[in-house]
Amino acid sequence: MKEEIEKFWERISRGDSSALAELYDSIGTKLFSLSYQILNDRWDAEEVVQDAFTALWKKPQAFNPQKGKLTSWLMVLVRNRSVDRYRSRKRRKDTTSLDTVLEVQPADESEDIPSSASQTDENQLLGSAIEKLPKKQIKVLKLSYFKGLTHPEIAQELGISLGTVKSRIRLGVEKLRLSLPSTLR
Repeated sequence: MKEEIEKFWERISRGDSSALAELYDSIGTKLFSLSYQILNDRWDAEEVVQDAFTALWKKPQAFNPQKGKLTSWLMVLVRNRSVDRYRSRKRRKDTTSLDTVLEVQPADESEDIPSSASQTDENQLLGSAIEKLPKKQIKVLKLSYFKGLTHPEIAQELGISLGTVKSRIRLGVEKLRLSLPSTLR
């Protein structure tokens, strides 16, 4: 399936609109789930995913297959756009709590069982690695990666210095990197 996904990009680059539709059918739900976790808003999440696919269609050369996988590139694109949208909403006084954002995970019924099992194993490994981190590092990582707060915003919210925030994030990420198998880094 992964090799198939990489071939979608080649077809999209040649202007094959059916490849874009097939790519959406294969990973659109995953991308939506990621965006929804961050935004906690169905319509915003759908719009972010649609924007990502539109960006790929209009400028397929923005993705470089020699630098990584198309799925990873799209996940980063959707994550970044979701965080940007979340920050924009936050400036408009949106008060979605982090706990609510982290608890919502729509079911992905389009995945096949082996892929789903593999993803579940990866999630369990990541969850286990995160649980081993000190609580202070977990807190700043969640605020940064899931809530999309900037380092100064985290410092202000937690009442700690900016340097402390940066240190905790750096140490947390490094500990995760060392505790995870190379396939998940």
